[in-house]
Amino acid sequence: MSLVSGRISKFFLFGILLLFISNCFDYEETLTINSDFSGTLEVSYVVPTRRNSDESLIKFLPTQKDEILGRLNKGFFSKNVGVKDYTFQKIVTPETDPSLFREKAKVYYKIEFQDLSQIEDAMLGKVQVRKKGNTIYVKREIPTISRAPETLKKDGEKKIYSETLRLLRTSSILFKVNFPIASVCRSNRGDVNLGRLSYRLPLAETIEKTGNNSWDYRITVIY
Repeated sequence: MSLVSGRISKFFLFGILLLFISNCFDYEETLTINSDFSGTLEVSYVVPTRRNSDESLIKFLPTQKDEILGRLNKGFFSKNVGVKDYTFQKIVTPETDPSLFREKAKVYYKIEFQDLSQIEDAMLGKVQVRKKGNTIYVKREIPTISRAPETLKKDGEKKIYSETLRLLRTSSILFKVNFPIASVCRSNRGDVNLGRLSYRLPLAETIEKTGNNSWDYRITVIY
């Protein structure tokens, strides 16, 4: 693993852990692909925020519309991707709540696209999209921690690792893909049904396994 990818993995894992220990983890993506490979992406999540602020503590899950737009259209060439139906809800729990972070935000937005490659940066993890004829290929990699349990030397590190793993086994990330019924879908993960692919990624896999969780699927539209 390169130094850059290692940093990304650790950054991603830190974000996931922060979400979990704040007792507010909730992330869901719904991707709808039309027969011409245009479509929509719906994203919803709950994140902890800074005290007395609407700013997200998780950099890759922003709360403000302009931050989301900046993430979508980053780079030299703007992709002119817009955000629709954006909603923001501040959640403040009572002082008696045992959660580490009392201030949270619930965010929802929808993105319309003409080509799925336009929104690669909007989806969680590293996403690569390729089209060939009437088939679209999607490759997604969700970073995992790079250190194996046997590399943890201190008792404190081992204890934290063990406890974190125990807690993470109860949480997951949900991905849903809707596509035309007159299509053939192949996926190495998740469940494929008529016009729908769903994949629930257990968060424990982001720490139990080394390397990346690779999710590959392809959709062939039958005209």
